[in-house]
This record gives sequence, structure tokens and C-alpha cells, in this order.
Amino acid sequence: MVRWRIYYGDRTTFSDLEGPPENAPCTNVTVIAYYDADNRRRLCHGNDYYWFDAYWHGGDLFGLWDYLARPGAKVVKFGRSIGDLAWRKIMSKADHDLPLEGAA
Repeated sequence: MVRWRIYYGDRTTFSDLEGPPENAPCTNVTVIAYYDADNRRRLCHGNDYYWFDAYWHGGDLFGLWDYLARPGAKVVKFGRSIGDLAWRKIMSKADHDLPLEGAA
């Protein structure tokens, strides 16, 4: 079962079934769908920076620096603005790909 999937502006994807977070392409992130601790699907989007710390998070430059200042290995991806029509198509796909509740 997919635990997370990254959707890119060129309409490609990368999920945990294809490899660990550090192997995913770094740029052009539009949205990341993932399951949280309650096994509920979340959509993380609209951010400049995305990072993985047990779950995916997104934020601004200060959030990124806060994450980078903590001990341990880091995984950071970068968002990119795209046109509204392309964004809506990708968001619709992300909203329908993974069920709202993950498998137990």
C-alpha cells in the first residue's frame, strides 16, 4: 500500500513504493499526499519547501531553516508555481488517488 506519493508539475509522480524520500526528484513539487499518525490522508501543497520527518511537511524559508537546524539526516524537496489549470488537474488526481483512510 502507498504511504505517500509526490505529484510534480510535469504530471509525474514518485511514491514510497518506488524508493525512499531521498530518492524522489527534488524540484517541481506540486502536492504530496500522505497518511498521518491517525492513518488519515493529508494533502500538503502550496509551499516553497517540503521535508520529510516521519511524515511530510511543507513550509516557508523559516520552517525549512528550523527543520535543517535539528540533528539528523535531512530530506528536502522544492515546490514550483504552475498555471491554475495544470494545478487543478494535479490536485484532482492527488485528491482521488489515495483513499481517505489508509489500510490498517
